[in-house]
Amino acid sequence: MSDAPKRKPWFEATTAKAAAPGLKWLRTRQAAAYLNIGYRTLEKLRSTDGGPPCRKIAGAVLYRMDELDRWADTRTYLSTSDTVSKEVPHGASR
Repeated sequence: MSDAPKRKPWFEATTAKAAAPGLKWLRTRQAAAYLNIGYRTLEKLRSTDGGPPCRKIAGAVLYRMDELDRWADTRTYLSTSDTVSKEVPHGASR
């Protein structure tokens, strides 16, 4: 048995960075961790114009946290069988 400290899994470490207070811009993996989705899913959404708004600066794709929140808030459904997002008051239950 080794006494060496265990390294945190990549996802856990990235999630901690994504939720860091005062952080405004996130890279793809951080944004995906913040949204709790896979980064490849976020990349695919970006390439099909279905993802959150992003910027490309000097080759880096960046997402603003407030825009991620706004984008996620537009995807509200009353049921997993719904095909169209519906306006649901905050805290409402079915």
